[in-house]
Amino acid sequence: MTKPVGAGAAAAQAPETLDERIEHWSLYQPWLQQDPISHWNEVRDHAPIVRSEEAGGFWILTRYEDIEWAAKNPEIFSSAQVGIPHRTVFPAKQIPIQLDGDEHRKWRQTLSDLFNPGVVNHFAPQIRQAAVDSIGPIAEKGHCEFVSEFATALPAETFLITFGIGREHLKALLDHKTWLRREGIPNARTDEDIRAANQPLWDFFGEAIDRRRAEGVEGRRDVISAMLRTTYDGREPTRDEMINALFVSMLASLDTTTAALSLIFLHLAAHPEIQELIPASPDKVPAIAEELLRHSPVSSTGRLVTRDVERHGVVLRKGDRVLLSWGLSGLDPDVFDRPDEVDFDRTQTRHLAFGAGPHRCLGMHVARRIIRIALEEWHARIPRYALTPGTTPVHHYSPARGVLNLDLTLGAGDRP
Repeated sequence: MTKPVGAGAAAAQAPETLDERIEHWSLYQPWLQQDPISHWNEVRDHAPIVRSEEAGGFWILTRYEDIEWAAKNPEIFSSAQVGIPHRTVFPAKQIPIQLDGDEHRKWRQTLSDLFNPGVVNHFAPQIRQAAVDSIGPIAEKGHCEFVSEFATALPAETFLITFGIGREHLKALLDHKTWLRREGIPNARTDEDIRAANQPLWDFFGEAIDRRRAEGVEGRRDVISAMLRTTYDGREPTRDEMINALFVSMLASLDTTTAALSLIFLHLAAHPEIQELIPASPDKVPAIAEELLRHSPVSSTGRLVTRDVERHGVVLRKGDRVLLSWGLSGLDPDVFDRPDEVDFDRTQTRHLAFGAGPHRCLGMHVARRIIRIALEEWHARIPRYALTPGTTPVHHYSPARGVLNLDLTLGAGDRP
């Protein structure tokens, strides 16, 4: 069985020199899994643009202003290849994340109503109940492995709620997402291997669409029903296009939010003063969520250069690939004062955790709501907790940096 990314990473040795560390930078490097941040800060302070020779070679933009610049110039930085290494995991480009120009704009218009704040508000009571249902058994037994029992469970339940899919399908979806991100993409011999492995879930979404169409969509606000009512460029999306867009949404909803929750609660486990603040000042929860999203970076994606362009004296050539570390841009000291510290009263709060420009994350309203609900409901029922003594969280870097395991003891540190 393939070892998950992050396992054994603590023992991996980084190259000795900075030049070697830059040359061998990769989201999947074993020596970067447990602590990419200290290495990232070193690289960012060294230069705004550096080059790794891993995975065929790519440029790395290390600073907030340059990552934002690339995001806001999609005509230069194409989303046709969002992974480094790039894998063709679908029969066609992924909708909408691999599209550019008018095609991307039209699909964004088609899909935006599926995940807008009104939809999130509609399903918020069910999401909150799912959180309560997950927390109850954890609170009773007094300990948990947070990632599998809550950070994975709540976004997954939210996916089921918002898509109108039965809970009996949850395990298969989670198993596939984990395999694809941590093993399939980095280790597959060919893209055909990944597409073949994807086929059962491709068929599953097709059957879900057919079933919903037969049942009727009148009065339903779930994503699949909305997809069947929407239009793309004046026509109904094809069945394959709908499957494609739903599959992409599933991968996003069951991955990055889990990673964010794992990192946020890892930080909270070491800071009882924040644990106390959340139930005492519920009005601060949105600010707490945003600051912890900034402080605990998650996402990185790739871009493809469409024409020669110069930046900071470096010429990026047509066909070059570029890594944009959205989350790590939140640690840039030129933008955020004392970026390594958590400060819920910051004047500059505009992080890039959800990206920027026309490709900004469609699911950000759902993700924000999940995180806020998680903070509120967890601390209402479990006011004190800490990392279980003798355990060590295993981190993973990858496109969605997070924690593979987080063992918590509840009530730890309670005052008499």
